[in-house]
Amino acid sequence: MNVTESIPDFGFSTELNEAHEAFGQTLGITAYVEAYEDVRFWTKEFKKLELEVTVQEISATGTANGKGTILKAVECGSIILGVKLLICIDSDYDYLLSKNTEIYRSDFCFQTYAYAIENYYYNPINLTELCFDAACVYQGFEKNHLERLLVNWSEYIYGVFLQYLDENTNELSLIKASIDDLTIDPTPYQNMTTHTLSSVQLENFSNKGLCSTNVFLYFRGHDLEIKVKKLAEQLVSKLITKKTTDIKDTHGDNSSNFIREFIKKKKSIVMLMESRTDFPTNHCYTLLQADIQNYKAQYTSF
Repeated sequence: MNVTESIPDFGFSTELNEAHEAFGQTLGITAYVEAYEDVRFWTKEFKKLELEVTVQEISATGTANGKGTILKAVECGSIILGVKLLICIDSDYDYLLSKNTEIYRSDFCFQTYAYAIENYYYNPINLTELCFDAACVYQGFEKNHLERLLVNWSEYIYGVFLQYLDENTNELSLIKASIDDLTIDPTPYQNMTTHTLSSVQLENFSNKGLCSTNVFLYFRGHDLEIKVKKLAEQLVSKLITKKTTDIKDTHGDNSSNFIREFIKKKKSIVMLMESRTDFPTNHCYTLLQADIQNYKAQYTSF
């Protein structure tokens, strides 16, 4: 998400909600999020736990979107968090590095724990199966092809990623380059990357769910999105090409109608990824759901 410096010119609080309700106007629960795509994600997460929340991008009440806009609005009192006024934001590296802890301690602030919502949509776990669905073809690649590809990358880059979290220096370019180098037909990594972190630092990151096989949950979601989209589209294309060849081999000169019929059944893999709601269980997603469940249990008896 783009972080902006503009603060919306409004003042909202749970008390304002309650004042409206005193005059018979039920405003319900409102949650402000960073941008338009976050509206879909957080609305569905609340609905999974049977909470009706009106989720709005922060620019709906101001002049800019972004995590920075939300945090500044809370800091200056333009947004006063409460039972009926929530915020939902990407963690970025805040969770791993224990930054902005005061705001996250609020029961009315929800975070992704993973770097961003993109890390859920483009999580490689179960993604190969989604590619099979898009192509309407279920043979030709191992059922965990993309999962294995990204887990292998994670194991390779883990040391550099730890060093980046510790020092925030030139390791970022190395990580991005390693993502750019990923191909649908992987070659084995010769050596794993290393780090100089202490056992205490490693334990801290481990306690927050980070391990050698899941860097893709914690690294920058936008970079992950770009590469995973390309890999998934390539896999779907290969599946369709193979199936088309099989149809030609089976039907020969009469294959044209069968091929057209088959191609019509293809779905957009990008749309399927962006429509995901059944996210794989992991440390981050478990915490996200627990936060919503705790809020529901404590504050929604009204």
